[in-house]
Amino acid sequence: MWAHGETRVFRVPSVDLRVTDGGWAFADRHRGEIEAHWARRVREAPGFFNGPVFMMDAYSVSAHGHLSASFIRSDFRSFLYWRETGFRDDRIMDGFGSALIRSADGRVLLGRQSAGNLNSGLCYPPSGFIDVRDVRPDGLIDIDRSVAREVAEETLTGDALLSEATRHISSEEQSELVQLLLVAPGAPDAGLPMLDYARALLTNLPHLEFAA
Repeated sequence: MWAHGETRVFRVPSVDLRVTDGGWAFADRHRGEIEAHWARRVREAPGFFNGPVFMMDAYSVSAHGHLSASFIRSDFRSFLYWRETGFRDDRIMDGFGSALIRSADGRVLLGRQSAGNLNSGLCYPPSGFIDVRDVRPDGLIDIDRSVAREVAEETLTGDALLSEATRHISSEEQSELVQLLLVAPGAPDAGLPMLDYARALLTNLPHLEFAA
């Protein structure tokens, strides 16, 4: 989960993430503007697709560290409008799964997104929107399944991991990624273009180590 202007990283032992029946009032109020914004953005980026998106609208962390959160179902064009017009509904957060893939020599795999995509030119760990296939019939989100689609082999050396992952994206005709990088956790290079949440994760990773 990520909120604009907020940088917090915390470790929790368990999560309960659920999709509720609620709607997104912000998207309903701005439907006309959203449609006009979408028409313009699709002309600029023809590869955009208006699929379902799940947005976090509330969360709590118990005294024991358990994270509970509720999500509402919306669509990509509404998410894009919200994101590109200043995150004006500050009740909503972007919730998704992200895989921190570390090589045997301790570096972290990042991808730089290719042109024409949502995060063109920016670097981040493998991640993506929660998919409808990750939502069970009772509304429970299987975030492990979501992350698993992004996870690669963890026990390779950095060079071998990079080689395998690069070969994979090179085999795809229209890969979302244009480059893969390995960076050391801690304080990533300030000059590296990176999503805010990714920089926060890498900066705090040394303090969030799990026991083997």
